[in-house]
Amino acid sequence: MKKFFKLFLLGMICFVLSQLCLRLPLLKLLNNNLWLNNFQSLYPLFYGFLITLSAGLFEEGGRFIFRDKFLLKESNSKSDAIIFGLGHGIVEVIFVIVVSYSSLSLMTSSDIFLGLYERLLAVIFHIGMTVLIWLGFNRMEKYRYLILAIFLHGFFDYFIILKNIFGFSNLILYGSWTLLCIFILIFIFKINLGGNRNEKI
Repeated sequence: MKKFFKLFLLGMICFVLSQLCLRLPLLKLLNNNLWLNNFQSLYPLFYGFLITLSAGLFEEGGRFIFRDKFLLKESNSKSDAIIFGLGHGIVEVIFVIVVSYSSLSLMTSSDIFLGLYERLLAVIFHIGMTVLIWLGFNRMEKYRYLILAIFLHGFFDYFIILKNIFGFSNLILYGSWTLLCIFILIFIFKINLGGNRNEKI
């Protein structure tokens, strides 16, 4: 239980540091840059790609650093990765709910359902990316798997940019995310990290 709490807490701290303390303040600062605003208007697809890639860079980079510096010797099993990823995903859910609280009264029941479903998919995604980062360490290919996780994260978030620019339906957006998360769940349950040969998760 003590190890569970530590991993869960470190996952939460990882999100807070990588997103709330670093990435979001930096993006807010950059939003005041006139040249960057013009670049966004001229090249919205490329700008959106860079923004979503930055999410992967900061969040997967954060997971990588926590795994490398705080958990290297004591956490190498799939169950450890799942708990860490769950902490990372849950604190993001809390953050999104807090940010959205003022507009809850304006949301329809379908909006709330889609929002909750989106958070569920995001939690699954965070767990999957954490397992991927852990796998890289266990296979002695940590930088290769880090790069893969960064681009997968950017790809996952890029669907939002595509929806905003091209205006395709929620069915396509959530259908695409659902399909990706099904593959991620299969990956989570099938992969063997090799950290604990007796684990059955």
